[in-house]
Amino acid sequence: MGTASPFSEPEIIREYNVQQIDLLKVNVKRSKLDVLLGVEEQDWPKIKQVVVEVHDLDNRVKRITELLQKYGLSKVTVKQEPFKEGSDTFNLYALRDSSKVF
Repeated sequence: MGTASPFSEPEIIREYNVQQIDLLKVNVKRSKLDVLLGVEEQDWPKIKQVVVEVHDLDNRVKRITELLQKYGLSKVTVKQEPFKEGSDTFNLYALRDSSKVF
């Protein structure tokens, strides 16, 4: 069984001097919004794409979409897998528009 890392993504970005994140896939039970809220403002331009499965409780799909758009990931697609129809589970894909400067 794995254990949670005591490090946050900002600490990892600093420690390893990460200059670009091609794909950020968030897969944390019940804490996806918290993970995204933990990304520091200066690190958002480094992120080119985000993929996250969202349970749309408390309007989370809208909140996450707005957060990603706020930080320049303007091409957001929300899809629901056919086998999850009728559930509150959606896949959210976000892509930075490279023609826009953040």
